[in-house]
Amino acid sequence: MDKMKDIKLIALDLDGTTLADSDSLSKRTQTAIESAIKSGITVVAASGRPFVMMPDSVMNIVGLDYAITSNGAVISKCGKTVHRSLILPDDVLKILGAVRNDDVILEGFIDGFTYADVRYVHRPLDYGCEYTRSCHGKIVDMRSFLSKHRNELDLISIISTDEKLRNRLWSSIEKACNSVEITTSTDHFVEIMSAEASKAKALLRLCDFLNIGMENVCACGNADNDADMIAESGLGAAVENASQKCLDRADIVIPSNNNDGVAQLIEKILKN
Repeated sequence: MDKMKDIKLIALDLDGTTLADSDSLSKRTQTAIESAIKSGITVVAASGRPFVMMPDSVMNIVGLDYAITSNGAVISKCGKTVHRSLILPDDVLKILGAVRNDDVILEGFIDGFTYADVRYVHRPLDYGCEYTRSCHGKIVDMRSFLSKHRNELDLISIISTDEKLRNRLWSSIEKACNSVEITTSTDHFVEIMSAEASKAKALLRLCDFLNIGMENVCACGNADNDADMIAESGLGAAVENASQKCLDRADIVIPSNNNDGVAQLIEKILKN
């Protein structure tokens, strides 16, 4: 494939893409990432996770210096934040107003840390997100917490197993707030960031800094929050277990996260 030629940067989503369902990084995938870095390709971890919850198995890879976290709200280099796009304080209050009558789980990301409803922390697998067990703050009254910290928020998640409720809240927040980006990384989540934040926007910002054209970028993911960077990249890849939105925007579909799809993608890029 011609698009595999001249790839200078590879952006990789983690959960459901680079990591297996066991939350582990296979030896083959690690070796492929290391080989790409040694060949001169910049490899970027692009995750919905906040920075402090990024897995050591990935972040300890020598030469993997850049990370896009919190769904694109934060860009870091060697563990230090170089850019943050915060939700506007007025939009935080509008989001809280939208959920005032609903019993939903709320979560907030602040400067790389997670603060979550204590109910969620105690039962994360009910909502499909194991890593939240190690969140920084276990909060009883999240509405008051988010209001108090409305000047500091990278991301707010609304978490519910009720799809109709999620869709209603998504729509009402979209109408109420002019400066937010809304997406989802997994079932049961509605994830809200600044309008300046998305994985695609963060990737464009980083590529501009590194003087790399998007035509020289490969982005790979599995969830709706990856679809925009897949569409914007010169080579967009989706694992076969990806959401339909990702699959529709991808140039190529690779094997699943449990079958070393990312490793196979990188190996083909290096071969080309």
